[in-house]
Amino acid sequence: MSKTAITINGADAKSVYPAIIIAVSSAATGDEVVLFFSPFGAPAMLKGAIEKMNEETEHMPDLIEMMDGLKMLGAKIFVCELALEYHGLKEEDFIEEAEIVGATTFVGAVQGAELTLSF
Repeated sequence: MSKTAITINGADAKSVYPAIIIAVSSAATGDEVVLFFSPFGAPAMLKGAIEKMNEETEHMPDLIEMMDGLKMLGAKIFVCELALEYHGLKEEDFIEEAEIVGATTFVGAVQGAELTLSF
């Protein structure tokens, strides 16, 4: 099994969609997938954000279904802890699948990744 590491640096559809599409594709082939939402990408993981983005984006795959697929396939979704202070957020503001971590945790989790992407 290979490992795929993806960082998401924006909370807009142009940053989130490609990351999630590739993450689902990678996980579906059996790869271990770790996503890291930087402080600027973190708002995409707030409760309701994916649903809103899904509604606002026509002719694209369903983000909710893809996120459910990632959960089912065991992908890890990390949100940078710096986002909390920067945006004035709390851990409970994020979707339940999101784990609030420091960058060091992400770096440790993706050691040996064969595919590393950033959006």
